[in-house]
Amino acid sequence: MHEFARFARDSDRFAMTPAARIPYTRSQLAADIRALGVLSGDVVMLHVSYKAIGEVVGGPNEVVHALLDALTPSGTLMMYVGWNDIPDHLHELPEAAQAVYREHYPPFDPLTARAVRDHGVLAECVRTWPGVRRSMNPEASVCAIGARAAWITGDHPLNYGYGAGSPFAKLVEVGGRVLMLGAPLDTITLLHHAENRARMRHKRVVRYAVPLLRDGRTVWVNVEDFDTGDPHDTYTFEQIAQAHLAAGGGRRGRVGSADSYLFDAGELVSFAVDWLELRFGE
Repeated sequence: MHEFARFARDSDRFAMTPAARIPYTRSQLAADIRALGVLSGDVVMLHVSYKAIGEVVGGPNEVVHALLDALTPSGTLMMYVGWNDIPDHLHELPEAAQAVYREHYPPFDPLTARAVRDHGVLAECVRTWPGVRRSMNPEASVCAIGARAAWITGDHPLNYGYGAGSPFAKLVEVGGRVLMLGAPLDTITLLHHAENRARMRHKRVVRYAVPLLRDGRTVWVNVEDFDTGDPHDTYTFEQIAQAHLAAGGGRRGRVGSADSYLFDAGELVSFAVDWLELRFGE
């Protein structure tokens, strides 16, 4: 058989398999994002499962390009990236080990500190994007690209980094949105801001130290915040998000193959505060 004919035959057979579906392009994804309701000039906080979107021509970077195309240069894209190597576990170690860490641990560097791996490949794409801005709270660190990136990430408080003055509060202030592209609803980081604002019983305060660069040397700075680990009572962020959707909030659609949602940040936080206080109020 002629080599081209064999290739064509094999290609046709391969194209029939589920794994060989036609890939999505940057322009198709941008159109899907606009159809979901993202507008030029919006400030959007992104949570994304790249795998859920499906095969993309050019890989994860093209998803970022598609988002920026939809937002246009007047818009802003932001992501919660955290710090993958934050040494917030030192109190669990023997004193001798703590001493070694404290003497040699490098300070938080917004240019090189990796995004938390659990946040997915897109978080690291955004962190390393040309012109990106990053906030200086190591644990609650946010990256942003676009017109309002410097304002979003600037002056991020070290204490209570999900509260007043944080990028999360600014997202609400500016009328921003939360975009979930295939990401579980239980991962909406903005709801930590709602927890911060809600008057709830049994809020737990956590304290830890982080290494920061001050005047050319590493200084361990004590930080205080509400616990953002497991919920303090029996609830999940997905419960809150689903209740908000059931009440008519948010929009649903598909971006590529990903089930996706677009929430108004202020409406979501206001709903969540009421939801939390009704069930767990002081």
